[in-house]
Formats: sequence, structure tokens, C-alpha cells
Amino acid sequence: MQIHFYLPEKYWPDSVRQEAWKAGKITLLEQGGKIACAQCWIYQTWAALQRAGLAVNLTAQIPKEGILLGLSGFFGDDFRAPPDVFFAGIVADYLPHPGAHRHILQNPVHARRLARSTYMPLWPHPNLIPRAASRGDTFATICFFGDAQNLAPELQDPAWTRQLEAMGLRLVVCQADRWHDYREADCVIAMRGFGSSPYLHKPATKLYNAWLAGVPFIGGKDSAYAADGRPGVNFLQAASPQELLEHLRRLKADATLRQSLVAGGQEAGRNFHSSAILERWKNLLTQDIPELARQWREQSALSRRIFSFSQTTSVWLDRKLRR
Repeated sequence: MQIHFYLPEKYWPDSVRQEAWKAGKITLLEQGGKIACAQCWIYQTWAALQRAGLAVNLTAQIPKEGILLGLSGFFGDDFRAPPDVFFAGIVADYLPHPGAHRHILQNPVHARRLARSTYMPLWPHPNLIPRAASRGDTFATICFFGDAQNLAPELQDPAWTRQLEAMGLRLVVCQADRWHDYREADCVIAMRGFGSSPYLHKPATKLYNAWLAGVPFIGGKDSAYAADGRPGVNFLQAASPQELLEHLRRLKADATLRQSLVAGGQEAGRNFHSSAILERWKNLLTQDIPELARQWREQSALSRRIFSFSQTTSVWLDRKLRR
């Protein structure tokens, strides 16, 4: 059964970046928003599977048969796949699609809640540069890898920055051109906010990027962090700016704690290395999805209608609960 990765032409990388993706040499993800999401999830995955020898097709057209994989946000809610197409919707940062036969989710907690879902971690940032060994026991530079507006508002307050400086620390917000470069990072923080939101639609990518780069990590209460990691073993969690400061004080004073978190992260990070993600995709597309597609194709017309109604209902409920 042919596997099709669907990517509208406006999201295709230019020729230079296409060759970089295909060769596995891409580094910078400087294009933000939907373009970066589309290229990371669709083009990157297709290129990696091609390099691994899988017969997967990249297309800008909806196929008439086979298995269709595409970002759920590419399709309007009224989209329904052709009768001979099994549609696996990659949710990423979008909403699950009511017409998908399978949802591919980047947060394991969300996958446990939404029926007919599969958890698939986003790839780690390509070609990460780990923390420089020459920094040794230095603990001075605290990094946030992301857009500045996505950092918790409390941590953008000059008063909080002054508290850091009083501890001999500085906060560096690393923009997209530095998302692969952890050489100067002594600690990574990742808080979108200190509220009660579980951020079910967000992955733990920042966590396992830090693991792979050999840097201690402090995150917020995002559900994906605690699902993929072990608080106190391979990362720390902070529920408030004050708790974050306390963690930083402990880390600054205790090199053994820092080394323990890094060692725990290196162990856990094996499951999120690009080679491990590739194996997940290979298993999904050579075993799980084809079997689900076979079962779908063998269903009666009535069974398909019941299935579709169930999917639409579960997606509607998931969206309501997300708000």
C-alpha cells in the first residue's frame, strides 16, 4: 500500500534547503510558523525515511488510494479522504482532524486521552551542537530556546532579570538561528507560563534537545515534560518564578546535582535521538498504519459510517476539553 506524505507546494523548501534536508545536513529552522512546522514534520520525515530505504512518496496532490499522511491543519474540517485512502492526521500544533482515521500526536498525555491516537515525538533539532566541554563546571548562562514572546511573562520582567544577575547568572533568549547551538548553555529553562494549563498540544522537544546537548533542564508544568521525563531525575520542574530561582540557586551551588541531571538526561535521551525517532516512524509505517488501513478497507459501509461518527464526536469533545 503506497504511503503518501502530503505537503502543499507553498510549504516546500527551496532547492538549496531541499538538498540539505535530503542529505540530513539541515541546521537552521529560521522560517517560523506553518512553514517550519510543515518542513519539520512532513519534509524532514519523508527525507529521513527515503534515506532509510522506505518507499514513501512526497506529493502536493491528494492521492486516490493508499495511505495519506499530512498535517491536520492543512485540511478544512469538511475534508474527507477518498474512499480508498486511509488518512493519518499529524496533529503537531494544530487541532485533531474529524476526518482522520488515525491521529498522530506529539504529546503522550494527549494521545492517551484522544481515541485512535498514536504518540510520535517530534524530531530533535537537527545537528545539535552540544554544550562545550571547555565550560566544565561553569554555571553562568541560562538559556531559553524559542521566540521571546513564548517565554512566561514573569520571566520577561526586568525585576526577575535583576534577581538572576544578583546570583551571578544571565538569561539569554536564543532565537531561531541559534536553536541548534548549545555550546554556551549552562542550563536550559522552558516555561510558557506558570498557570494550570497542561499544554496538551505541545511536545517535550525542548526537554530532549537539552538532554541530547548535555545541559540541565528546568521546565514548567507542561504535561509532556513529566510524561517523557522524570522530575528530579533527568530534569527539574518549577511551578512559579520563585521556585525557578530556588532551582537555579541549587544548581549553581551543587555541581554534583548538575552532573546527575545531565547523566539522567543522556540515558533518557537515547529514546529521542534521531535514530530512535526514525525507528518509531519505520515501525509505524511498515506495521501499525498498514494494519489499521487494512482493517479500515475491510469494513462495511455501515461500519465506516459508525467509525466516522465516532471520530467526529471524539474530536469535538477533545476540542471542547482543550479550551
